[in-house]
Amino acid sequence: MKRREFIKDTGILLAASPFMNFASNFSSTKKMIVLGMDGMDPLIVYDLMKKGELPNLRKLAEMGSFTKLRTTIPPQSPVAWSSFVTGADPGVYGIYDFIHRDPSNYFPIFSQCETIPSEWIVKIGKYKIPLKSGEVVLKREGTAFWDYLENRDIEATIFKVPGNYPPSKSGQRTISGMGTPDITGGYGMYTLYTTDEEEAQKDISPSHLYYAYINEHDVMEDGIIEGPANDLIKEEENISVPFKVYLDYKHKTARIDIQGKEILISEKEYSDWVEIKFPLIESLKSIYGMVKFYLLEIGKRFRLYISPVHVSPAHPAMAISTPSHYSKELAEKNGLFHTISLPADTKALSQQTFSMENFLTQNGSVFKESEKIFDYEFQRFLDKKKGFLFFYFSELDQGQHMMWALNDKQHPYFHAKESKKFWSERDELYRKHDRILGKVLKKLPKDVPIIVMSDHGFAPFRRKVNINTWLYKEGYLKLGINDLSDDISILEYADWSRTKSYAIGLNGLYINLKGREREGIVTKTEKRKLLEEIKSKLEMLRDPLNGKKVISNAYISEDHFSKDFLDRAPDIIIGYNREYRSDDSSAIGNLVSDSINDNLNWWSGDHCIDPVKVPATFISNFKINKKFPAIKDITPTILRHFGIKTPPSISGKSLI
Repeated sequence: MKRREFIKDTGILLAASPFMNFASNFSSTKKMIVLGMDGMDPLIVYDLMKKGELPNLRKLAEMGSFTKLRTTIPPQSPVAWSSFVTGADPGVYGIYDFIHRDPSNYFPIFSQCETIPSEWIVKIGKYKIPLKSGEVVLKREGTAFWDYLENRDIEATIFKVPGNYPPSKSGQRTISGMGTPDITGGYGMYTLYTTDEEEAQKDISPSHLYYAYINEHDVMEDGIIEGPANDLIKEEENISVPFKVYLDYKHKTARIDIQGKEILISEKEYSDWVEIKFPLIESLKSIYGMVKFYLLEIGKRFRLYISPVHVSPAHPAMAISTPSHYSKELAEKNGLFHTISLPADTKALSQQTFSMENFLTQNGSVFKESEKIFDYEFQRFLDKKKGFLFFYFSELDQGQHMMWALNDKQHPYFHAKESKKFWSERDELYRKHDRILGKVLKKLPKDVPIIVMSDHGFAPFRRKVNINTWLYKEGYLKLGINDLSDDISILEYADWSRTKSYAIGLNGLYINLKGREREGIVTKTEKRKLLEEIKSKLEMLRDPLNGKKVISNAYISEDHFSKDFLDRAPDIIIGYNREYRSDDSSAIGNLVSDSINDNLNWWSGDHCIDPVKVPATFISNFKINKKFPAIKDITPTILRHFGIKTPPSISGKSLI
C-alpha cells in the first residue's frame, strides 16, 4: 500500500489537534511499557477525548503523540500482532489470516500452530503409551523482539500477545494469548443445561447442549463436563467428569457438587474458577482443566452455563508460558485466570444462550482478571531498575464485535430495547481502559516511555459476503451439482478439474494453481492475467440492495509482501469496504444462495476489511518522527530505545 493512498483514503486524524507532535524527545531510561489494547479505534478515542471522557489517554497524547497507526494487510489480529512481534510484514512471518488452506487437499487449517502427534507408541492392553511426546509447533516465523532484548540481558514480560501459542522458546516471561486452545483442543466449546425442551433441541455444535432432568427432590443428578479425548486409550474415548446440582428455588440459588467440591451460586451469578481433574490412566496419569459456572436462570426455567474447559495455569496440561513456572506464579499470586484464545464467550451470545446482560457480565469478569494481573506485573515492573513490559487487553475488541449494533441504527440487527439499556457499554469499555492508563501515569516516573497501541480499529458489519458464491456465479468456481443451496461445501462438491479460483479464510482468495494445488488447472503463465481479472471484477462489485461498493481494494499478495513465506499467502487478499465482511461460511469453504446478505447477528462490528478503513491507534508520551507510522515500526522503536541496532529482518523504521 502506498503511503499517499493510505492518507488519502483515511483522511488526516486530529489535523487541528494541539497534541500532534512529531519530533524526538525520547528518554534514555532503560525501561519501557507498552499497553496493547486490541481493537482500540482512533476515531472513537478522539471523539471521547473531545467529550472529556478519556482524560488519561488525552494527557498521554499531550505529552507526546497521538495518531493513526497503519495496520497490516489484512487487519486481522494474529496478522497485525505478529507484525508488532517481528517488525516485519506477513511475508516474513508467514501469517496471513486466522485460516489458511492445505493445498494438498484444499482443507481449511489453523494458521497459527500445528499439532504433530507422536510416532513412537507402544500398545499395552487398552492403552497406547507414547514413548516420545508429540508437539505443538508455532507457525509464526521470524524472531520475536523480546529475544533481542534477552540477548542484551534486558528482562521482558510479555503478557498474552496474540499469535504466540505455543510460546516461542525464550528465557523471558511470556504467557500465550490468542491462539491458545481449551483443554479439548477447541476454541470455546461451552456447555448448557436447560429445562427448556425447545432450547435443548437446538444445534449449537461444537458446543454441548443437554436437557436438564430435575428429579422430585430438586436435584439434577446426571451432569457431565466433557474433557479431552484420551489418546492413551486405543478407542480415544473422551473423558467426562460427573457433577450434581441441588436447586433451591425459594432463594434462587444452586449448589454444584463436583469432585468433592461444593460451589454455591445465585441466579445471574458467575462462579469463581473450579479446577477439575481428568484421569487419563487411573491412579497414574491425570490432567487438569478448569471451568466457571453461570446460573443463568432458576425459576420457570433452569439454565446452567458451563464455560469451556480452560487449561489451568496452576497445573498446565500444555505449554502456555515461558518459563513453564510463570503461569503457576501468576496463578499463585493472583488466582486462576482465563487462558483460552479469546476468553469472552461471543458464541454464547451469538447462539442466544447468553443475553446481552449475560455477555457483559462474562466479558467484565475477563477484564477484572486482566486488571488484577496487570496490577501485579506493573508493580513488579516499577520495582525493577530496567526492563520491558507488554500487557495485552482483549476486552475492547470482543466487546465491540458484539455491541456495535447497540449504537448503529442502520444495522439490520439493531434492537431498540437492548440499545436503550446498553448503548453506553461500548464507551464504558474505553473508559475502563483509560483508567488502566491512569494507574500507570500516577506511579510511573515521567522519564519512562509509554506506548498505548492497538492492532486495528473497528467498523460496522452490516452485510456479509460469500466470496465462494460470487466466484461460482462469475464462473471461476465450478460445482459437481446444478442447484445452489445454503452450506454447500467446496470440499465436497467442487469440480476442481474446471475450477480456477476458490476462497478460504476471512480475507483470502486462492488460484487453483497447477503444480501447487492437488488438482490445480491454472498454469503459472496464466496466473497473473487471471489475478488482474478477478481483482478488477472484485473492485467493481456493487451491493444490489443499495448500490454501494462492496470491496474497496483487492490486494494481489505478490505485489505487497516479502518473499520469505509468500508461498503461504492467499493469491488475493480481499479488502472489504466499511459495512461489509466475509460470511463465516465462505471462510471455511461453503456457499450460500446469495452472494450478499444481511448480517443478523450480535457479532455486528468487525475489522477484517480493507486496512485503510480500520487504522489502529498509537499514543505515546514521547514525540515521534512520522505522521502515520506502521505497526511494524514499533518494534525497531523498542529496540532503539534499548540501544539495539535494527536487524536486517526488520523492515519497520524506528519512530525516534
